[in-house]
Amino acid sequence: MKSTLAMKHYIALLALSFCITTVRADYGYMNLCEMVQKADYGALGTIVKIDKNYFYLKVDKYVLNNLEIDTLPIIKFESWACAKRFSEYKVGQKEIVFFRKSNYVIDDFELIGYGGGDEYELPIFNDTIKYQSSYGKLDSYSLNNFLIAINDYDKLTENIRGTSKEISTKDIDAFTKKSSLHKLLIKCKGSKQAKDFEIPDRGIIMNLERNYLYEDYENKIFVSNLTSDSIYLTVDDAEVWKEGNYFVVKPKSGWTRRWLNVYSNKAKDEHDVLLNQIFEVIDLPVPTIYFGHSTKDTIAFSYYRDAVPTVGYYLDDLHKDEYLDYKLLSYEYQVTSNNFSETFKIKSEYGTKEFQERIRYLKSGDKITMSNIFVLYPNNIVKKINNRTVIIKKEK
Repeated sequence: MKSTLAMKHYIALLALSFCITTVRADYGYMNLCEMVQKADYGALGTIVKIDKNYFYLKVDKYVLNNLEIDTLPIIKFESWACAKRFSEYKVGQKEIVFFRKSNYVIDDFELIGYGGGDEYELPIFNDTIKYQSSYGKLDSYSLNNFLIAINDYDKLTENIRGTSKEISTKDIDAFTKKSSLHKLLIKCKGSKQAKDFEIPDRGIIMNLERNYLYEDYENKIFVSNLTSDSIYLTVDDAEVWKEGNYFVVKPKSGWTRRWLNVYSNKAKDEHDVLLNQIFEVIDLPVPTIYFGHSTKDTIAFSYYRDAVPTVGYYLDDLHKDEYLDYKLLSYEYQVTSNNFSETFKIKSEYGTKEFQERIRYLKSGDKITMSNIFVLYPNNIVKKINNRTVIIKKEK
């Protein structure tokens, strides 16, 4: 018996060690400063209801931005191998929650917390709040001091949140001097998710036939062997501006074809052109719904996320255009199995727990039909795209 218990104890320690040394290196817990800077909303309140998919927070006060909602239905955190909630969900728990909407362009959205380790729920115990800074570790802060600091942070950033503007060095210095918590909330940098465009330092690749510009989209143009400081571009019926080492061309509606002209800053007139090339102006392409990395009508299934759809523009079955960002906003997901159908309304990336549990039990021959599919295009226009049907092929 003792040897069995010892072995179980060893396995548990081994699993915990794996989570801490391996998965955390891949995921990483956000520090409190990063949490506050990334969150769109923060609310203090009490959990008044719990169901399979959501916990409902009765709001006492908003601490970061405001929503005209008294009780917030927020998707529940599901503990996993390397992250757990501080305790089981219970009605009456008081906490501060930092969260966002699953999208900001249509009214069909979910409220989702930040962080794979449940960092976004800060439980309140008497006059103290707790923040989960690493696996199983809760850092303590004075509730009153935190509310003062977060209120000052909200005022400091209210006019720049959601923009590319940054807090001035002068304002940061003044803020940090107010208290150690003030300093903690502002002295960090969140990771940037913006794509970097690789600019070649030698050689050139150019299509000598037809090139494309997407209408009402910020197309990126790089002119090789000429520095952007010494040249400028013109395109009829288009906005053109410089962005680092490349130019951005945003065509308006109008002529189907446009000339892109490259001039030296010293050019004397429009005939003094260094290079010109004609471009076809077209609409952004209709994206493809795909599962895993497949655009085929039969999808291999071994893990439930294989059956969660994603949207993007595929040049062919293998190659996705990584620079055209489409976002799946909402859709209806129907599973038909043995002539019985169930439909789920999905409003966030992975849906609800109920949805995830159902697709875990998909089997070969089951049919998935997506309808009422709304997509945010790269030019921030929302469009409804055609229905999509696929058949499950369960991997053995």
